Amino acid sequence: MGTSYPAHDQHDRREDCRLRDDEHADDVLSLLEENARLRGLVVKLSNLILRNVADQR
Repeated sequence: MGTSYPAHDQHDRREDCRLRDDEHADDVLSLLEENARLRGLVVKLSNLILRNVADQR
């Protein structure tokens, strides 16, 4: 029995999967960064609203 090597097209599919995983990781990182930015904006907006409510009393 000899050593079996993956067919060329199987190797290409694995390479494609790695590329898609990298793209997926980039997309996830971008979403996490945007999520953090939006959370910061929500905190600022909440503080403005609370100050305005306190000023009206």
